[in-house]
Amino acid sequence: MPHKTRIALFYTFVFIFLAAGTAILLYSSGWRIDFETGKIQKIGAIYIKANVKDLTIKINNKVYPDDSGLLKSGTLISNLIPKTYRVDITKQGFLPYHKTVTVRPALVEELLNVQLFPETFEPTVLAQTKGSKFVDATESANRIIMQDTSNGTYYLYDKDQTSSTINLNLAVSNIRRTQKIKRIMFVPFKPTQFIIEDATGFKLYDSEKRTIEQLLKGTFVTWTLKDSIIIAAETTKAHTQALFSFNLIFKTKTPLDDINKQITGTTFIAAIDMAANTDTIAFEDVENNLFVSTSKNKTIRRIAQNVKTFAFSPDRKKLVYLSNTGDLSVLFIEEFNGDIRKKEGDVIHIDIPQKGDIEKVQWYSDSYHLFIKYPGHLALTELDDRKPLNIFPIAIDRFDDERYDPSDKSILYTTEQTIKTIHIEQ
Repeated sequence: MPHKTRIALFYTFVFIFLAAGTAILLYSSGWRIDFETGKIQKIGAIYIKANVKDLTIKINNKVYPDDSGLLKSGTLISNLIPKTYRVDITKQGFLPYHKTVTVRPALVEELLNVQLFPETFEPTVLAQTKGSKFVDATESANRIIMQDTSNGTYYLYDKDQTSSTINLNLAVSNIRRTQKIKRIMFVPFKPTQFIIEDATGFKLYDSEKRTIEQLLKGTFVTWTLKDSIIIAAETTKAHTQALFSFNLIFKTKTPLDDINKQITGTTFIAAIDMAANTDTIAFEDVENNLFVSTSKNKTIRRIAQNVKTFAFSPDRKKLVYLSNTGDLSVLFIEEFNGDIRKKEGDVIHIDIPQKGDIEKVQWYSDSYHLFIKYPGHLALTELDDRKPLNIFPIAIDRFDDERYDPSDKSILYTTEQTIKTIHIEQ
C-alpha cells in the first residue's frame, strides 16, 4: 500500500475516532440533535406521580410504561428534547388527565399531583337525618353537626349510633336554660365538647359531663376555630371592632394589637379565617374587601375586592378566594416549589367554566385541588395555571348540601333527609 494512502487512512480513522468519541461524549452528557430544528440541545425529562398505578402514559402520542410501584412512587420519562409536549394519562374506569408541559434543557418538569377520579360513583346510605345543612364535623367525621334550616335547630349525628340523632338545642336547654344558639362547633381536640355562641358570648358544652361553662362574654361579629384557638371580631364600647384570640386550653384572651392598630374605625369585619396559630389571618369586610395579615410582616394588605368567600388550604400555605362574579383566585402565602413554582405573594387565577354559577369552593385534602359547587352538581379542579385545566365532574344524584371528609377522601351529602356518602378515590 502506497505511503500516501496509509497516511490518508490514518488521518481518516483519527477523524472518525475523534468524531465518534465526541458524539459519544456529547450523548452521554445528555446532548441530542433536534431534527425538527437542526439544533443540538441538552435533553430534559418529565416526572409523573399519580394517585393510582398501572396507568397508560402518552407523551405526544408515544406510549411510555408506568414504572411506579412498591419501590418507585412515580415514573421518570427522560431523553426528551426541550420543547412543549402534550401529556395524556388514562386508566380504564377513570376520568382522563391531560396537561401541556414545556421541557427545558437539563431540567425535570414535574407532575406530582396527578389525580385520577372514577367515572362513576356508588353512593352508600349512612342514615336518615333531621337536618339538611352540614355545620361541622370531627376530624374523623364520625360525629357531625347538622342544622334544620327551616327552624334553626342543630342536630348531632353519630356514625356509631346511626339509629338516633340528638337535638343539640334541646340537650343544651335541659342542662341550663340559655339564649338561642347562634352557632355551634366541635372542640377540635375533644369531640364530646362544643363551642356555643349565643347572645351572651361563648359557652363550652360538655355532652359527657352534661355541663355548660361560660367561656367569654361579649358580642361577636364573626369567629373561627382552628386547633385550640378561636379568632374573633368583637364590637367595642366605642362601636368599633377589634380582633382577639382565645386559647381553649388555657382559657386566655389575647388582643391582636398588631392588627387592631391598623384597623380603621370604619372597617367592619364580616368573615374571618386563619392559617395556623394566628400567624396568618384573612378577613373580609362588609364591603367585600379581602385583607391578609401575617406575623412575618405585621401589616394588613388588601388583596381583593368584591369577594364572595375565601378559605385557607389544609397545608395552610395558600388562600383561595371567589369573587361575586365567579372569578377564582389563589394567593400563595409561602413559596411553593411543586408542580408549579410560585413565590410568596404570587396569585394565580383559575379559569373555571360556568363561573357565574359557582356557589361555594372548598379544599381537597392534598391542598392542590378544589371542590367547586354549582347548583345541583359538584366538580373538582386542580390548582394549576398550565393548560389545559383538568376539571373532574363528581357524578352524584340530586343533593341539598355536601361536606368533604378528608379522613377517607369521601363526600358526605344530604338528599331527601338522608345522609349518603361516596368515595371519590378508589
